[in-house]
Amino acid sequence: KFEAGTVNAGGAVALAAAIDYLESVGLENVHAQEQALTRYAYEGMKKIPGVNILGSDDPDKHCGILSFTVDGVHPHDIATILGAQVVGGVIVRAGHHCAQPLLAYLGVRSCARASLAFYNTTADIDRFLAALGGVRKEMGYAE
Repeated sequence: KFEAGTVNAGGAVALAAAIDYLESVGLENVHAQEQALTRYAYEGMKKIPGVNILGSDDPDKHCGILSFTVDGVHPHDIATILGAQVVGGVIVRAGHHCAQPLLAYLGVRSCARASLAFYNTTADIDRFLAALGGVRKEMGYAE
């Protein structure tokens, strides 16, 4: 009551709709699908030479987020190359991800991060993996 301006009624309605939608899908179904997709992406990324996944060796501990580096390629270049290609609904970001102390501990200055959600498909991930497999070549490295 002491804040100036109009209440964000649209935001409240949208939040309620999002909660209703997630409850209709079922949070356990969302979690199971994200874990299956993360595992699928993790296993595919492990097969690509020069790709290094940060964090646990257990794909079930990544929960829809896979942080990674590519040998010899700056993370911003990785994100730019993948962003220029149609890789489906797999979102790739680059930078510190508000985790500089963790990255310093891991000995990494910055990284790329692939984000998956329950609405992604294995076809989305296959497009991402195909594009990721070409990043080093795009940067001039002979494979």
